[in-house]
Amino acid sequence: MCDDLDRDILIIDEGDSLTMPFFCPLCEFVMNNRDDFSAHMRFNCCAECEMSFAQPNRDMWDSGWRPDEKDLNSYKERIMNKSLNLFLYEEDN
Repeated sequence: MCDDLDRDILIIDEGDSLTMPFFCPLCEFVMNNRDDFSAHMRFNCCAECEMSFAQPNRDMWDSGWRPDEKDLNSYKERIMNKSLNLFLYEEDN
């Protein structure tokens, strides 16, 4: 019976694991797909923030620049409205 025990144990080596937070460190929206994972590995943010902030400001981003609170709040409002509009549009059709 002891010989069978080894095949029922799963050992996870967390030293090599890659993790992604549930929420974007920048915009705080849910990170939930492969694009977000890739963006997080490159820029420590979600794919939307990568396209909106990191890529257009690449040199400044690499030097530590991040959008200010006013720009982030405006961005979040746009994303929320876009998501709401898509939802409402789908409900109408």
